[in-house]
Amino acid sequence: MIKEFFISLLHYFVDITTAVLIAAAFYLTISGQTPHKTLLWEILLSGFITALPTAVLLCFDSKSVKKSVVLWIMHFLAIFLITLLLLKMFGWCSITPLSVLLTFAAVVFIYFFTCFVHYLVDRKHATVMNQQLKKRYISDAIKDKNTAE
Repeated sequence: MIKEFFISLLHYFVDITTAVLIAAAFYLTISGQTPHKTLLWEILLSGFITALPTAVLLCFDSKSVKKSVVLWIMHFLAIFLITLLLLKMFGWCSITPLSVLLTFAAVVFIYFFTCFVHYLVDRKHATVMNQQLKKRYISDAIKDKNTAE
């Protein structure tokens, strides 16, 4: 369980940090601002801080769809509030209605980016596992056939 938690944390950290870098690049390009030398460290720290609740969420293996939806909504709101706190803490922008709206849009982008990346990775793993299972069942069937003869 602990090993899976750290693997999930690492995966989400990489995915979230990549998405935050993309969002920051767009924002800096549009705004024309020059990034401060500490920006990359702040992005890495914010990626780690927001990856923590994401990895913790995976520990709750809810069989109920309703509970899963509630957990994901709580998770999204927590990530959004953490992001607003980090914006203020790092001085990336002042908190105004427009910055809150833009932050919400950025969090939605990062959320969908992360989900899409995990979907692609999980789909690839499922394909590989299915191929390996087919090979195993085919070889077992051949062994059973040879044993029966």
